[in-house]
Amino acid sequence: METNIFRPSCLKEFIGQEKVIENLNVFIQSAKKRNKSLDHILIHGPSGLGKTSLAYLVSKIMNKKIYILNGPSLQKPSDIISPLTSIKENEILFIDEIHAVSKEVFEVLYPVLEDNKLNIIVGKEYNSKVVNIKIPNFTLIGATTEVNKLTDPFKNRFPIWFHFQHYREIEIGKILEINCQKLDISLNQEIINYISKFCQNTPRIAINLLKRIYDYLVILENKIIDIKLIKEIFYKLEIYKYGLTSQEINYLKLLYENSYLGLETIQQVLGLQQQIIIKNIEPILIRNFLIEKTIKGRKITKRGIELLESEEQI
Repeated sequence: METNIFRPSCLKEFIGQEKVIENLNVFIQSAKKRNKSLDHILIHGPSGLGKTSLAYLVSKIMNKKIYILNGPSLQKPSDIISPLTSIKENEILFIDEIHAVSKEVFEVLYPVLEDNKLNIIVGKEYNSKVVNIKIPNFTLIGATTEVNKLTDPFKNRFPIWFHFQHYREIEIGKILEINCQKLDISLNQEIINYISKFCQNTPRIAINLLKRIYDYLVILENKIIDIKLIKEIFYKLEIYKYGLTSQEINYLKLLYENSYLGLETIQQVLGLQQQIIIKNIEPILIRNFLIEKTIKGRKITKRGIELLESEEQI
């Protein structure tokens, strides 16, 4: 299934992040009216909230080509020099997870963002010299889930800053409605509202969940779509209340059986890396007040206990 069909095709279709979209629209229209490149943009926030989709949308509205790069793959100066020398006037360069770019690549980007100059060292040792290459005016859009890893001098070179926050259930519902139309699925408002509660307030999870529901509906063909059927699908997918997966449930069960547990103990028992626990499992549990971090260690809350003890977790 083509991923791009789920990306917003216009600002009106970009649900949520109202202030971001409102301000972005002003900046884009101003740049177009002046026939200038859009200022560099830094977008930060949790994964799956639409940072990449926004970059594609800017490219579409500006009617300019976009070059897509990934931070972890930019480790040598040559990795960034090639796209920079290929870019044309007012085009867009998007770097996802920009905090993962190496120090050497950052050093190349500093003069580019400041003066549109690419400084390249030609030759070796005593015969080496610095060659300055003028780069056309362009827009760098950087996206990061860890803005704290970027230095202040680098962040200050982005005149436009956007912070993405988790979505409300009503916004997730609207995203589901739009994508139901793209998939030609007919779901009533009650079902859409129900599914919205399992999407972790994240558009990417909402779309992925809708695609899995779609797979089941294709196989089931003419079966009546109701809440009962959706519950059955969620049960098979191991999707639980608040959008928890079996990983989060196993984490909760471990805390339920113990008063307090340290991160290393949890890691060893569950057989998971600490970063997966910290970045992928704990955030949703903390947001829904199912666990709390204390001096003694992680502890399940009353709400977390009620979830595990409830007969119906879906």
